[in-house]
Amino acid sequence: MKKNIAFLFLTLVLVLTVVPLYSAGVGLRWEQETALVPENSDVCLTYGVYNPWPKDSYVKVQLSESLQEIIISSDNKVDSIPRSTFSNSSIPVRFCFKTPSIYKKDCLLLDSLLCSQSCEEEMKIYEGRVEVVEVSESQLKEGGSGGSATTMTVSAPLRVKVQCIPYSTDYSLVYIVVGAIALIILAWRIYKRKSKVNSQDKIKKKK
Repeated sequence: MKKNIAFLFLTLVLVLTVVPLYSAGVGLRWEQETALVPENSDVCLTYGVYNPWPKDSYVKVQLSESLQEIIISSDNKVDSIPRSTFSNSSIPVRFCFKTPSIYKKDCLLLDSLLCSQSCEEEMKIYEGRVEVVEVSESQLKEGGSGGSATTMTVSAPLRVKVQCIPYSTDYSLVYIVVGAIALIILAWRIYKRKSKVNSQDKIKKKK
């Protein structure tokens, strides 16, 4: 019996010691952590930041350096999260990316015309993390970068996979050019023939 009372007492002490440490904090939610998009395409991913604790939190939202190469915009101007902001009412943080041209193309003309793509290369993946760093209010106002004042960091994975779409050479441009040349030649011949007929008529009238 005494052992049970001592155990309950120690448990209560631990709870009372730990709970104040978590009087404020941050959480991160997401529905999609990976996007598969073709080359030269835009994609946006949205994460949610929340704080279910009874004290306001001050945070900095940042993206891994490995993803800076393709980011074109970010709506991460979140610097404070009010207390009792739960997961279902989280503050959205949106990141938009644009994938570059990556995969090799086989072109027959000027390295840009009459091209085909076989997609035999390994898929390119831009991979990193979204990080939410909890900081002090004074640190946030001073624009500090972290250090001893940082109390908590939560992160989530973010991946942008660049899809290669195979295609064969499109000869429609060749057909258009050949057709245009044929029409020009035909029009020229008709014009020459009419000119010749007109010249002959003028000669006959003079006679």
